[in-house]
Amino acid sequence: MKGFAAIFLLCLAVSLAAKEPVRTWTSVDGRTLEARYLEMVGTKVRIENTSGRKFTVPLSGFSLADQEYVKTAHERSLFFEPQPFEEEGRGGVIITSAKGKVEVLVAKTDRYTDPKSRGVVVGESIASGATLTTGRGAEADLLLTNGTLVHLGENTKLVLNAMYQKVFKGTKLKASQLKREASPSRTALKLERGDLILDVRKLGKESSFLVSTEVAQMGIRGTQFKVSARADSAELSVLEGRVDFLDSVKEQTSVEGFQKAESKSGDPTKVGEMNASEQEEVKHGVKRSKQASELIDLKRLANTVDGYSPKPNYIVKAALNMELIWCSPGSFIMGPDEKRKDSPAHPVILTQGFYLGKFEVTQEQYEKVMGRNPSSFRGQNLPVDTVSWNEAVKFCDLLTTRERLNGWSFALPTEAQWEYACRAGTKSLFPWGNSKMPKMANDGASGLKRPIKVGSFPPNSWGFYDMLGNVCEWTADLYSPYNRGVSMDPQGPSTGSKLIDRGGSWRGGALTTNRGSPSPPDLTKNSIGFRVALRKID
Repeated sequence: MKGFAAIFLLCLAVSLAAKEPVRTWTSVDGRTLEARYLEMVGTKVRIENTSGRKFTVPLSGFSLADQEYVKTAHERSLFFEPQPFEEEGRGGVIITSAKGKVEVLVAKTDRYTDPKSRGVVVGESIASGATLTTGRGAEADLLLTNGTLVHLGENTKLVLNAMYQKVFKGTKLKASQLKREASPSRTALKLERGDLILDVRKLGKESSFLVSTEVAQMGIRGTQFKVSARADSAELSVLEGRVDFLDSVKEQTSVEGFQKAESKSGDPTKVGEMNASEQEEVKHGVKRSKQASELIDLKRLANTVDGYSPKPNYIVKAALNMELIWCSPGSFIMGPDEKRKDSPAHPVILTQGFYLGKFEVTQEQYEKVMGRNPSSFRGQNLPVDTVSWNEAVKFCDLLTTRERLNGWSFALPTEAQWEYACRAGTKSLFPWGNSKMPKMANDGASGLKRPIKVGSFPPNSWGFYDMLGNVCEWTADLYSPYNRGVSMDPQGPSTGSKLIDRGGSWRGGALTTNRGSPSPPDLTKNSIGFRVALRKID
């Protein structure tokens, strides 16, 4: 495992964080331009002139000297930190198996939360910026959204430095059957210690894969290899293909199939041949990673890439510019609701991102869409209340018709989506911590004794207001006990007569985990309203 981990890190280099110098480019008809090389895009080259304007032009339009320069610059870029595509797509990894102590520390995304290491959930997706660790005797398998398979050995620490990938349309083809990357991708991993075995799908000209250790870097185009990292050394073992190895003295070596390379701090690379047991180790690691991912298709990978890609808030023009916030795919511990024996804590995985209303639906917005206002407490910017589940669903259906979004549908959020957004990455009793604070929500302790203007209290760290106050909120799910095991995209039962509302209201408080009483779909209360979700449909 030692040699493999080093190779892996060195091989995954992809685009440029370091800049090429401004130089004079000459076209085939003799015209010149002062610009710097940025990247290859298929058979074209992307350059930036001295005023900052970027161009993508056929490489064949430049002189032979320029074409040779581009080839050299592209090879250098294998060892630079990657830059995002213009489309700003983002990739990630899916945990396909875990044995023993395997933990993840997600990247800090806001000033409100301080992430802590937690055990991984098999099947969950994890975004770039996270750190994965395995303990003694532990191991794990990963599937990158570009199709790369990764096996982590024991006592390994891997940082997902950068994972850029173009959004693509998924199919039912299994990811384990891929020969080429799922879509153009740029990946940078850092192996801080331990061993990795990788099966990197053939990359396109726009793509790159960089693996780095403290001692060496590796850039690859498509290969099976093992990388091992120690405090003062790195080892690469290549089973198939070729990996470019950059050692601590900045000397580059091409390591071919059945070869291994070792670099120690301050020393040049030593290249030798893999023995039979070393070859078998890489083959076995690739085989088990492939088996662990055999049920995952390209649709799941595509949903993950789309979900992690940055998205601006969506403005619903048909509802007086109602604002929705994007929630990326992820996982969390749902529950427990201590008031119920049928609602234990359990892991939930959400494989698709979704939009959710920044605020509860206001009376003005509701009346604009439905033509009436059923609320007991009147005020345009107050949340609509005294609205049944049936009426809330009709409101969402009308929005879908009027907004005319192909492939998207407005709906009430599922219970899992609602709690995921309410928690906003926290594990505490409330989004702000474990102590009840009357100044954080309009609940029974606020003393207001009625709904007030939406957004009057602070939002959670994801930007959602009034999740635990003002009015309770209908969810899409029919009532049922929680599954005690891992639930993936739970939507409640398909039959039943009772619905669930979530959150607190001006009448009384609630924790992030509390479920409302099961209620019939025609029930109305002056303490129940709703907020709108927007999600992709097949």
